Amino acid sequence: MARVLRVAAAWWSLTAVNGFQSTVPQSTTRPIVHAPRTSDTVLGASLSSTPENKKNQPSTIQTPYNETGKLGKLERVALLVCPAQFCVPDDYAVLFENLRALSSDDAATLAWPRIGTCVVAPLPRTEWIRVARQLPTRAFWDARLPVHSTLDWYFDAIEKGLAQIFAQEGEDVRICIVGHSIGGWVARAYLGGLGRTSSAVYRLASTQVSSLITLGTPHVSPELALVDQTRGLLREIADAESCSPETLAARGIDVTCVCSQGLDGNFWTTNVEELVAASSYWPLSGSFRGAGDGIVPLSLAFMEEPSRRIVVESCGATMLPVRHSHVVPTPWNLWNGYAPSIILPDTTFPSYVSKGVVAQWAQYIR
Repeated sequence: MARVLRVAAAWWSLTAVNGFQSTVPQSTTRPIVHAPRTSDTVLGASLSSTPENKKNQPSTIQTPYNETGKLGKLERVALLVCPAQFCVPDDYAVLFENLRALSSDDAATLAWPRIGTCVVAPLPRTEWIRVARQLPTRAFWDARLPVHSTLDWYFDAIEKGLAQIFAQEGEDVRICIVGHSIGGWVARAYLGGLGRTSSAVYRLASTQVSSLITLGTPHVSPELALVDQTRGLLREIADAESCSPETLAARGIDVTCVCSQGLDGNFWTTNVEELVAASSYWPLSGSFRGAGDGIVPLSLAFMEEPSRRIVVESCGATMLPVRHSHVVPTPWNLWNGYAPSIILPDTTFPSYVSKGVVAQWAQYIR
């Protein structure tokens, strides 16, 4: 049964999770993940480079700041999740359960924020069909799709989620946006104003969103792409000054980028997950080798400073490699836009929403 789930998870990750990928040669402009320095903070382990200690390090935090990133016990923050492709609101119930459990269990010792209203941008998986309307356009074939009109349906869902938070918490609530996979760079585009909206919700969110956390999100669009399957969307976001980490930080938005390095790409293997990883890393980075979460290579998952970088080495609870996706849709629920997917078991398939992994990044909710 575990092998069946492993194959299904690998197939689903390859075919759906990122939504848009680009076939590129190796780029010299992508951010570099530096080796841990003595000034870096390591969660749950020392900075010793011995194999024994490295194996037990759940994650490495690399940040230009000398701070813990933790909030006072009485802080209250609402969450908006921007989902990965084809994921639906019910798929993130496990994330909210784990966040609240951690906030309750460890608040006294880790100074967790108090988690307020938790909302997932209400996107049925059938909405992704809207991308197909761009197929007959010249912009699609020229790889110059405009973000504001191509992703307007996703921006609308974000505003619906934000409106729900404001209705329940009031207009002075602090909000953290958590973007999973493609949801991370769509959230970045929304915060940067690429949705070209002047709605009351957007104006209010511009002052109340205090942090952005991306999970397994590709943030770099190499300039020398041969075939850009995002058709220019990621490039526009990456190049927009309003979406840069410097601009977001100047507006008071704390940015944290999280990516697992648990899965290596390899075509010369019988390991299904390594084959899938190689098939995903190659078009994204130009190399099928390297570490990542099985879908997104580590080298493309971070914004530049002053954003914070968290490299997840393993699940803190099981010490297993952390995977990009926590769900597998089934053929029959593809016709039901809001039907929940199959949740993969944490014990064998830890992901960014697993309790032993959430504990490594949730302290930066603020």
